[in-house]
Amino acid sequence: MSKQYPKYDKYEKFDKKKKPSLYERIGIFFRNTKRILKIANKPGRKDYFLVFKICTIGLVILGAVSYVIQLIFTIINDALGIR
Repeated sequence: MSKQYPKYDKYEKFDKKKKPSLYERIGIFFRNTKRILKIANKPGRKDYFLVFKICTIGLVILGAVSYVIQLIFTIINDALGIR
């Protein structure tokens, strides 16, 4: 791997030329999963609120755009007399 991150060398256990067996691949998968779960952290209250605000703003914008498009088509249909 990289000389910049020597501690990650232990996760590259198999040779690139030879395909590892199923047992080795399962072991590598669980080691990598364990490493990711150690590193991951739960988002705080501020992060949840930020995601909530972003989703709410997106829903409002999509609803407004949808309403305007439907209003335009309704006005056009009424003007042309199309049912």
